Amino acid sequence: MLTLLLTAGCWDSSEVNDLALELAWGIDSAKDKGVMISAQVIAPFRIGSAQKSSGGGGGGQDKPYFVVTGTGKDTLDAVQQMQTKLSRQVYRAHRRVIVIGEAQARKGLKEVLDTYSRDPNLKLRSDIFIVRGGTAEEFLNVAYPLEDIPGMGALKEYSQIGTLKEMGLINLMISSISDGNCPALPAIAIGFDTPGQESAQQGGSSGEKGFHIAGTGIFDNDLKLLGFIDVNEGKVLRWIKGELGKLIVTSQIAGDNGKISMDLNKLNSKVQPIFEGDNIKIQVTLIGQGMIRENNTGFDLTQPHNLNLVQEALEKQVETNAYQTITKVQDKFGTDVFEFGEVIHRKYPSRWRSLKDNWNQEFRKAEISVKAKLTIRKIGVTGPSLHLKEREIKK
Repeated sequence: MLTLLLTAGCWDSSEVNDLALELAWGIDSAKDKGVMISAQVIAPFRIGSAQKSSGGGGGGQDKPYFVVTGTGKDTLDAVQQMQTKLSRQVYRAHRRVIVIGEAQARKGLKEVLDTYSRDPNLKLRSDIFIVRGGTAEEFLNVAYPLEDIPGMGALKEYSQIGTLKEMGLINLMISSISDGNCPALPAIAIGFDTPGQESAQQGGSSGEKGFHIAGTGIFDNDLKLLGFIDVNEGKVLRWIKGELGKLIVTSQIAGDNGKISMDLNKLNSKVQPIFEGDNIKIQVTLIGQGMIRENNTGFDLTQPHNLNLVQEALEKQVETNAYQTITKVQDKFGTDVFEFGEVIHRKYPSRWRSLKDNWNQEFRKAEISVKAKLTIRKIGVTGPSLHLKEREIKK
């Protein structure tokens, strides 16, 4: 009996039926220089009816979610205004996705980030996306044919292109306090087509708008969006940073009009800074291994010399793509999103102290070279393509 008197109880617990669970969260710039917050809130009593009416997707009339907004002077003020529209307490601990409108991203993120690190109930392992050419509210109101909760579709699309997920927010926080590194966040756009393309049947038979990964947003030291690089350049960026899990590389082989593709699934990178007087040289080595998935050339890949030709061509393609991406970021943005400065900080702390105050200028001038080391583990079940005649095969 005495032991029971000392036992703590759940004095501050909340019933699930009293909570409004949200999985996706949006941040936009408000007209009155404040902030507008949007939340994609689960409606659990609609989940069963949505699956029956739409076959498992979120496009039915009885959607298992709804979007509620609030505006205020800061994030918490906006949440308080949002709460006046809900009969249940907003519960943010299950949040998986944060989307930020492009206008707010260009304005800057410093004024809206504090609450996401201060509140112990919020997950730092959430992913962040920039809504390219739109607002977070617009994005959260777009249905996605394959998912009951559209916000989860953004996470799954991101993982399908080979990137490591659930680290966006904590990586952003780390970059924000770094002297040299600048954030780079994935961008997502409403619609299934990239800008300039037209689809005869937008969104498929269901007529849904959907969304797609639309590159990577590049930020400066003040956490202001400078611009975007495309999807393939974003993959190179994440490979250099060690945040890429898989990649398809396609190249043309010298002496043949066909192309060959390799599926890389074990990726790594090494960054070696070299000082020559006041000049900084950075050697980037991209390492990967995988298998040949498509061979539209005439080469018989069972022959070792042909396999060497293929490997050299694929390595050259990787080196070209990586070098073009690095020089584009150097010339156009001048911000170190590759974390080269952090490598120098770890290896040469004394040199870094003299570089960190002007690292953006030093990064622009740095001489960067790229070397690829790829290993072909498998070539598939055939050497040459089966549709080739014997005289067409290059052995």
